[in-house]
Amino acid sequence: MNRINKSLTLIALYASVVACSSSPTKETKTDSVSSTRVTEAPVIQKDEPAPVAAAEPEPEKPKAPLAPSQYAGLNEAIKSQSDERIYSTATQILAQSSNDAKALNALSMYHYKKGRFDLSRYLLNKAITASPKTAELYSNLGIVQLAQNERREAVKSFRKALDIDNDDAVAAANLGAIYVQDRDFAKAGIVLETAYRKGVRDPRVLNNYAIALTANGKTEKAEDLYKSILKDNSSNKEAMYNYAVLLVERMGKYQEGLDLINRLKFVGGPADTRNKIIALETKAKAGLK
Repeated sequence: MNRINKSLTLIALYASVVACSSSPTKETKTDSVSSTRVTEAPVIQKDEPAPVAAAEPEPEKPKAPLAPSQYAGLNEAIKSQSDERIYSTATQILAQSSNDAKALNALSMYHYKKGRFDLSRYLLNKAITASPKTAELYSNLGIVQLAQNERREAVKSFRKALDIDNDDAVAAANLGAIYVQDRDFAKAGIVLETAYRKGVRDPRVLNNYAIALTANGKTEKAEDLYKSILKDNSSNKEAMYNYAVLLVERMGKYQEGLDLINRLKFVGGPADTRNKIIALETKAKAGLK
């Protein structure tokens, strides 16, 4: 059994959050991916949508929910990814119903994108008070907490989202990225399988899932994922590098690995992998003798 190489590097979390991104988890003893590069999940945001005045949300008397037609403008703004329309329509709704969870969530994500994390968090907490059983609110809260370097709290929020909805792809993708970073590949494989099954095809998520699959001995499925990533983006350096590691070190497909290494050398590998690529090339060539 190979020892897990500790040279993993992150690229980015999945915001919908759908950023990517717990307290360090215990390292498992699964077979490893030698020198793989972790891609933080896309911070994927379900509703693009932050603040009012920083302070703990005060309890408000719930108001009757708005009619579906009253959300039409907000839905269109989110669909068009127009920040200013999101802000405008969300604030209009909140003027009528100050604790409307959908509008609060949208406005929170608007401020998150502007870097106003305290305000974004305030609005999400207010939305959670109004609608405590809505998974995406906790998922988005996890993303904000990651932005504020509160990793342990972010993991709790992603887990809460999955407790409410075990098919929440965004929370699963971001929690999976954290587990891969912590080399807890058994847990990573479970939650990333959820994200994949629910249709997430962001290359960062697929890369993380492939790393987890490789560590858990599911090399053929990992190979299929790398092929899928490279089919859509033949110059994805992280996928090329990880796939080359898989081919040479785990599958013994030295010629295929060498061909991929040559491509990688042409486009340039991920940061800080030059010496590892040389070592991988040497191993591949030795395997062909």
